Amino acid sequence: MAKAEKKKRAPANEPGYEGAEHYTTHVKVSLTRSEPRLIRARPGSFEWRYNRDDDNLTPLYHAGVKFAGLWEKAGITSDSSLDITSAGGGQWKGLPDARVMAMDEINAARKEIGKWGTSRLVDYCVIGSTAAEMAAKHGAGERAMAFVLAEDLRACALHFRFL
Repeated sequence: MAKAEKKKRAPANEPGYEGAEHYTTHVKVSLTRSEPRLIRARPGSFEWRYNRDDDNLTPLYHAGVKFAGLWEKAGITSDSSLDITSAGGGQWKGLPDARVMAMDEINAARKEIGKWGTSRLVDYCVIGSTAAEMAAKHGAGERAMAFVLAEDLRACALHFRFL
């Protein structure tokens, strides 16, 4: 397996980068074909660590992406999530089925992974914190936090049946 190739560093004064770097990785589009993709991520973030050309990391990456997607679909990423009553024109009553199903899946994952594991996964996969930032927040070493995050992702991958 080829390691991901690092590209040039983004300009520091360009907005939205905040220390992010570009690198190329190969994405499988079929059983026999893959194509290169340019990825922008901050070193130490979930995207940086797990979106690589490594078959051992692929299930963990897909589990984290599914977790983040469900979290966003459930509308619980932030206080500024879409308010369904304002979007429905006053005629919509209740929550859309997809949002309710996503909330149910998040609750089931939270029961299996645990409150603290879910909290770390939200910081890592949804918000985009790095392992170093999370280690400082929780008063732990960076290597210890990286190990804990890997185990949280493994539990998430087992829950979503990627492993």
